[in-house]
Amino acid sequence: MSRTGRSLIPSVLTKEDLESFVTTYRIPKRFYPSLPGLDDPAVYTPERIVLYTLAFSFFGVRYPLSPFKMELLKHFGIHFSQLHSLAFMRVVHFELSCVAVSSKPSVPLFCMFYKLLSDGD
Repeated sequence: MSRTGRSLIPSVLTKEDLESFVTTYRIPKRFYPSLPGLDDPAVYTPERIVLYTLAFSFFGVRYPLSPFKMELLKHFGIHFSQLHSLAFMRVVHFELSCVAVSSKPSVPLFCMFYKLLSDGD
């Protein structure tokens, strides 16, 4: 199997980093957070998701996701881990902009401003 893109990037987190991350961002233990092995690719399965810890500190990712974000992911039929961090920032910006003008964010309104594109990876 050819490994390209994100799957070539090894995890640099230590066990202590993972424990601190789980505590800081209140990731429930029932999800069994674990580090990948040194040669394991960062892939998700129906039983496992992949979280990029930098997204939490740099892009403001917080769980649980808002109802609007959940509705948006369902509309496009994608998993959160498939959304690029910069795209997530646009979703957050859109949601906050709606709140700032006393409007409720909605998927149809979002789709008037943005288009979902795949980079093929």
